[in-house]
Amino acid sequence: MADLLLAASPAPAADAVADADLDALLDAVTALKAQQKELEQQLEPLLEALNTAMASGQLDPSFSHNDWAFSHSPGRLTYDFPAAVQQIEKQLKAAKEAAIQQGSATEKRGNAFWTIRPPKTQPLPF
Repeated sequence: MADLLLAASPAPAADAVADADLDALLDAVTALKAQQKELEQQLEPLLEALNTAMASGQLDPSFSHNDWAFSHSPGRLTYDFPAAVQQIEKQLKAAKEAAIQQGSATEKRGNAFWTIRPPKTQPLPF
């Protein structure tokens, strides 16, 4: 994508500026994503402590603290279905796939978004 943007640039000097701007943009995004990952790791045990405090009755599921609103969500409810229902689901999936192949299914696309992942860390040689 960056190559496409740079290929459309009017002059070589503009390409160099665009490269620098794009590198700075990507560096800023990856630096913030790394900070976000670190903060999420720090936040996880604190949220577990909140869960423990709520379970012991020290906190309500919804409250405010220093003008910040806290609201506990119990998590997404899922179900494990019996084999008969799973078989019907397989049939439905096959029918959906056939509709896609035949062109009778209408295509819809959700909102665009970015997925940005940190580099995979190498395991330590122990």
